[in-house]
Amino acid sequence: MSETTAHPAAARLGIPRQTTAPTEGRAEAEQLAGTPAEWELKKDRGSTTVWKVTGPVGQWALKIGRSEDAAVVAREAEVLRRIATVPTTSYGARSKSGRTSDSAWQLTPWLEGPSTWEAFRPVRDGGTDRAQALAAAVDLAAAVGALHQSGWVHGDVQPHHSIHARGGVRLIGCSWAWHLKLPPSYASHSGLLHLMSPELMQRVESEQRPIAPSQPDETYALAAGLWWAATNSWPLDYAHLGIDPATFTAKGLREVLVRRWPPLGRISAWPQLEEVLRAVLTARPSERPSALHLAQWLRSLPS
Repeated sequence: MSETTAHPAAARLGIPRQTTAPTEGRAEAEQLAGTPAEWELKKDRGSTTVWKVTGPVGQWALKIGRSEDAAVVAREAEVLRRIATVPTTSYGARSKSGRTSDSAWQLTPWLEGPSTWEAFRPVRDGGTDRAQALAAAVDLAAAVGALHQSGWVHGDVQPHHSIHARGGVRLIGCSWAWHLKLPPSYASHSGLLHLMSPELMQRVESEQRPIAPSQPDETYALAAGLWWAATNSWPLDYAHLGIDPATFTAKGLREVLVRRWPPLGRISAWPQLEEVLRAVLTARPSERPSALHLAQWLRSLPS
């Protein structure tokens, strides 16, 4: 098969888009997936690309970081080697990686299943069937809790970084994960700004480095991410401050928030979920429930 194939999504839309298999990690990917292999570009963020490689033996994900993103991909490869004993990231045991002069790549098994964000789509669309979303929320909270019990912090928990596969939740996007035996990275931005706890934002603005998101910080991000997944809105009511967060740089918005923290919005369509998430998001850091406690609370909700 030619190394250049039409992108399936583009083909469905009648767009003659072509994708060309990369050179980095190609031989290793085709050895694992088998040949002939089909290459599908799933994500392209300039310096970072993610490919789905499908062959007669299996499916693999190839992530490539170039220029400044090479170090990010290389760190994730190191994390996955170390964190493979944790069930939620056990796929890392089968990962492979490599470096070139200006890039880094890693191969991991392709994880089939919806993300937490996708599992919440019926809720965001106004549907009344919440069973899939609630089950995904419980499973994600339990997965993050299990990760914390192992001594790890993911560093970038959000509803797009969890895949609900047949064997259970798998956490992806692990570049900034840290452990006592693998210190946090100086390059970490501590996760998505809109999901940051107030105390983590204070530490980021203090310019202390490296920033090490704590497990309570991560429980906050978990609850904030579920709020976002349910509403397609950030948990904080920025309108209360009279601002549009999209018009600010990250630093500019942090400077506003460290001076004045807005109240939470509402989850009008699912008040029971709002009550549980609000309890986490408004708790003092020392009193914030753990991810496992959040999982227990979510299990008690009617779907």
